[in-house]
Amino acid sequence: MESSMTREEYFQFHKQLCLDALELSMRKNHDYSGGEDGSNPFQNFMFVESMGMGVSTEQGFLVRLADKMKRLSGFCKTGTFEVEDENFQDTCVDVINYICLLSAYMRSKG
Repeated sequence: MESSMTREEYFQFHKQLCLDALELSMRKNHDYSGGEDGSNPFQNFMFVESMGMGVSTEQGFLVRLADKMKRLSGFCKTGTFEVEDENFQDTCVDVINYICLLSAYMRSKG
């Protein structure tokens, strides 16, 4: 199967996808990290450690990422989602954001 997308169209798609991901990340981070006063962008991922679940913050990121990857894998097999409130594109954006959060968290640790 040959793609009908040109290289320039791909770059434009990539740019828009990343902008969409950033916008969503900003909104979700507000909700998950304590709102306007929340100064820790990783607060919800670090919460797993304070719950005493024996899971590190890094593992918390990876669990959420694995959930999304499993969802994408299922879609690639069946071509459908049973839960329709999040589409393929939404799930891809979440993967981008989890990777960005994990990368930023690791950098913040020094």
